[in-house]
Amino acid sequence: MQAILIRYGEIGTKKGTRHIFEAQLRRNIMKALHLPKDRVKLYRSQFVVTANEEEIPEFLENLKHVFGIAWYAPAKVCESKFDVICETAIEMGIDTIQAGDTFGVKAKRSHKLLPFSSLDLQQTIGEAIGKATKAPVNLSAPDVQVAIAASKEGTYIYTKRFQGAKGLPVGTSGKVLSLLSGGFDSIAASYLLAKRGAEVDYLHFHIFMDKSNVLNTKIGDIVKGLDVATQAKKLFVSSYGPFEMEVLNLDKLSQRYETVIFRRLMARVGEALALKFGYQLLLFGDSLGQVASQTMENMVAVDHAIQMPIFRPLVGYDKSEVVELVRYIGLFDAAVAEYKDCCSILSPDPIKKADLDTVQQIEQEIGIDKIVEEMVNAVEDVDIRTLIDMSE
Repeated sequence: MQAILIRYGEIGTKKGTRHIFEAQLRRNIMKALHLPKDRVKLYRSQFVVTANEEEIPEFLENLKHVFGIAWYAPAKVCESKFDVICETAIEMGIDTIQAGDTFGVKAKRSHKLLPFSSLDLQQTIGEAIGKATKAPVNLSAPDVQVAIAASKEGTYIYTKRFQGAKGLPVGTSGKVLSLLSGGFDSIAASYLLAKRGAEVDYLHFHIFMDKSNVLNTKIGDIVKGLDVATQAKKLFVSSYGPFEMEVLNLDKLSQRYETVIFRRLMARVGEALALKFGYQLLLFGDSLGQVASQTMENMVAVDHAIQMPIFRPLVGYDKSEVVELVRYIGLFDAAVAEYKDCCSILSPDPIKKADLDTVQQIEQEIGIDKIVEEMVNAVEDVDIRTLIDMSE
């Protein structure tokens, strides 16, 4: 019988509420693997996923981005009888150890009434594997570690384990609305907030006539690619058109403020949607000083546009760190795919230190409140679950 052992990390520090985090993590594992309750069970601070051999590769890949998991390991399951455990572990060790490898055996007996000790298992199995493979023992840092977890329900034996995404289970830390541009930064920011347990949905501003044109671009690919990590439910799409029409006749100096004013506009639209649909804050992918629109002065100007908090988890990151994170997530190709976004048609020479009085004066001239109202009323929303189901 095959299984995947899953151990959580930070959840173990929760006192009084641990069961809430465990229940949410279980739901998230079931969702990521498309499994019913009876195939994802909790035993003594670890989850056991029952699996067929052909399911294992896909399950291991999907678990990579389920937050709350410290590590996970594909395992063979056998009866908790001494001879059966030894036979299974020895066979796995012999099959796994290659020429030149060192090995170790580590056993843990969680049920104290089992008629053997952890040391009994380690000695018997270690001697047999050493005799069969001629491999030297290394207890501190072996190339192959035969790990054995013996319990009343059964014994799990594995030789390889994978590092989990860690963090907290999505769904345990509130709801945020992420402004998703389609570039590296907004992808990474969404991922990092989900890692701390937040439910992340998206708001995207576009230059198309309707949402169908958006979904057929890299935006649809990014939303689907982030699914396991963020488990998002909604994508809101808003047309840039009403703003574009009002800034066409700005003078040369005012045009330099276009980017800051547009970012304030995005925050205003985002806040209106957040208040309507129950999000607690907005999420931006800003990194301090990375581009002209992300100077301290310009970020402060954006913050002054709304009352709702704006989180910027990448504020201290440099670009190479962000790119590497997106590469790890598996969305590098989507992030660099061609796409004409709103920022590409804004002023090529944005102001670096926006004066708030000037910003507000220009906003008054173009009728920013009316633009926000028009854009909010025209926002279209997409059920991400439906979008993903259609693509499978």
